[in-house]
Amino acid sequence: MASNPFDEESGRAGSEGKRPAKGKSVTLSSPNNWDDPPKYEPPSSTSQRSAKEEELAKREAALREREQNIAKVEGGVHPNNFPPLPPCCPIKPCCYVSLTEQIPPSEQWKMKLLIAVLIYYWVVLIYNFICTVAGLVVSTDTATYGTTMGVCIAYLLLFLPCSLFCWWYPAYYAYKNNSSLGYLWFFLVMSVQTIGFAINALGLPNLGAAGFINSVIVFNASKPVGAMFIICGLLWIVPIPFSAILIFLVHRYYRSSGKSINEATQEAMTGAASNKYVRQAAVGAAKEGIKASVTGATS
Repeated sequence: MASNPFDEESGRAGSEGKRPAKGKSVTLSSPNNWDDPPKYEPPSSTSQRSAKEEELAKREAALREREQNIAKVEGGVHPNNFPPLPPCCPIKPCCYVSLTEQIPPSEQWKMKLLIAVLIYYWVVLIYNFICTVAGLVVSTDTATYGTTMGVCIAYLLLFLPCSLFCWWYPAYYAYKNNSSLGYLWFFLVMSVQTIGFAINALGLPNLGAAGFINSVIVFNASKPVGAMFIICGLLWIVPIPFSAILIFLVHRYYRSSGKSINEATQEAMTGAASNKYVRQAAVGAAKEGIKASVTGATS
């Protein structure tokens, strides 16, 4: 009798599918690819969490400010950045300045050179003040060097901001708006400033500059201080050729652009006419003139 092939398979399946007897435990082995459970890490301390939260808040604030600035620039509104003032200063910048965006590419290096001359001038002003203080300390002529130091303090307070607004910004404004009046103002003020460099290098008494003449006077009292005065006189000479070259280069660009004094006069008249304070003064003067004429006619 032929054997049934399904009997072997059924028997094999039955043997494989037998359940364990009661009372016996079955051990299940975990697969080899299972990961070990994560190790327990204690929570960070309160100080660490607060430091991380503060740092995250600062980053979010900086990112928010950057996004706002980008949105303003894309919308055509630029954040004011001139004059450059520290964030703690109560006075805020009043206008937007960008050499790469507002100055012709061929003239940007001239403005950068002008910035270098400006910063150099500030450094020499501070060093000049240090020299005058040293001269007052070692000199027996306290009246002369007291006056020199007083004038030097006035230089610091006056010329540090005025140099920024009176000869650097006019050049920037002239390049930005192609303003004939701005060019002429720059030529005038920068020429006077160059002459001032030469006078300060001489170091005339009572004029607030530690130059060559004052170095001869103070050298008898102290040779180191006299050497400081001589160095200051040399420092005053350095910006003279750079200032003269800048005046020449800017004037050449001014002439090549077709500008003239007549255009500068028209710009001045237009600016005066559009100024509300000038208009108010003109209206007030006209009213007073009419009132005076009417009073004279009735009297």
